[in-house]
Amino acid sequence: MSGGIFAFLQGETHALNKRLIVLTATSGIANALNLAVINAGVEALSRGGPPWQYFVWFGLSLGLFVYSLRYVLYASTRIAESAICSVRIRLADKIRRCDLLALERIGEADIHARISRDTAAIAQAARPLFAAAQSAVMILFTMIYIATVSPVAVLLCLALIAGGASIYLKDRKGYEAGLESASRQEDELFTTLNGLLKGFKEIRLNTRKSDDVFEDFSENARRVRDVRTDVMLLFSDNYVFVEMFFVLLLGVIVFVVPILSESFGSSVTKIVSAVLFFFGPLGNVVMMVPMLSQVNVTVENLQRLEATLDATLAKSNETPSAPPVALAPFTTIRLDGVGFTYVDPDGKGTFTVGPINGEVRHGEILFLVGGNGSGKTTFLKLFTALYPPTVGAIRVDGQEIGPANIQSYRGLFSAIFSDFHLFDKLHGLHEIAPERVNAMLRLMEISHKTAFADGRFTNTHLSTGQRKRLALVVSYLEDKEVYIFDEVAADQDPHFRHYFYETLLPDLKASGKTVVVVSHDDRYFHVADRVLRMDYGTLRDYVPNEIRGMEAPR
Repeated sequence: MSGGIFAFLQGETHALNKRLIVLTATSGIANALNLAVINAGVEALSRGGPPWQYFVWFGLSLGLFVYSLRYVLYASTRIAESAICSVRIRLADKIRRCDLLALERIGEADIHARISRDTAAIAQAARPLFAAAQSAVMILFTMIYIATVSPVAVLLCLALIAGGASIYLKDRKGYEAGLESASRQEDELFTTLNGLLKGFKEIRLNTRKSDDVFEDFSENARRVRDVRTDVMLLFSDNYVFVEMFFVLLLGVIVFVVPILSESFGSSVTKIVSAVLFFFGPLGNVVMMVPMLSQVNVTVENLQRLEATLDATLAKSNETPSAPPVALAPFTTIRLDGVGFTYVDPDGKGTFTVGPINGEVRHGEILFLVGGNGSGKTTFLKLFTALYPPTVGAIRVDGQEIGPANIQSYRGLFSAIFSDFHLFDKLHGLHEIAPERVNAMLRLMEISHKTAFADGRFTNTHLSTGQRKRLALVVSYLEDKEVYIFDEVAADQDPHFRHYFYETLLPDLKASGKTVVVVSHDDRYFHVADRVLRMDYGTLRDYVPNEIRGMEAPR
């Protein structure tokens, strides 16, 4: 699936061109040339002073080194950021076109980790990896320089470097396996942290639950610590061993080789300075090995997420870029044997809603009641085509909803679900005048809490009831054919609750809108044209007094 970070960068930007490769090599060669010119100048100094030609050559090699390295670092930064921007935008586009059910199965924590943590890790690693590539070229040409000074010395260097590298790289699979395990553990940690934040109210009310959640998080954190520590300790041992090889190399060059070869003595200074010169860059290359392994794991994580999204979109019952289909105004929306079954990871059914037969008529107010877990939310997701029905079909005035018109069908609805999200901008409503928005805020009696200015609401940190009123403002401004209100009147004071049922809903009906309301306010059931009850996944007419004894509203 993955060719590593460089294949990823090239695939996203197509910017790993010949010029970048040539200048990466040029930077390494120029740095090695700096060494050669300096050593030549030192040798000339011992003969009475360096001629001006060495100074000119040094200036040229230094200028070439600065220009090429600067280009490589600038280009690698732009390439990495462009690649990250590209993949984030593409993934976001696929996510917004994905089925809700598939997105729920992937999990919010996994998506957050991939698009935020993993992409950031790639961006941070790209420039050091290109710098390491430049260092590798410099080391290669420094070895060539050493070969011109002493073939014996270069063979000795190559033998010791090869021995150190083989010991270091023999555990690379261990690094990669450990880093993959750490990545999985970090995903678990992110999921636990997400639960800690989203379930904050619940854990503050329940000390035992709080302790369990905290212990779960702590255990995940300790597992991440242990796995990453084991990997880094393995790396540290090998790194120390490699460093020892290079110090040993210097000792052999200074103390052993001159004994074996009398003619080698005059070259010791040049060889030692060359080894010391590539000591730092070689350390950079060595340090990049675990980083390269880690960033390759993150690339695979991103590609795995994208492959999952692609598979989901391929199975989707939606035609991409389908032209809008006129479904409004409509007379009836009919559900013919519509049903849906949740399945566990083993493919076994766990809960079924339906099959449901019935219709929603244009311009009616329909109330939906039922206990917690009865299937109301699933029914609303089916009705709005957010969940694909396992069986049955939805028809608008006899026209079946399918891949070519499903998005047009969804466009009939404006919904406030129980877990609604409140945006601070009026997305998709750019033409709405600010004066109209602020008038709606006054009507909903929250203008003292927030206002609409500069294209956004000034405050969305409101109480639950106030957030629902603000969601009503947005929903009303969307001006859709069908409105879905899931327990919107809950958490409201009696005054506003009366306004919602006795004024707002009748006004929507008078303007030709269809409204489906999840409610347990039986005092206002007279507002509805029909009241339906959901019970263990089945939908039927509500019988008066049947609601008594049901669970409290959410």
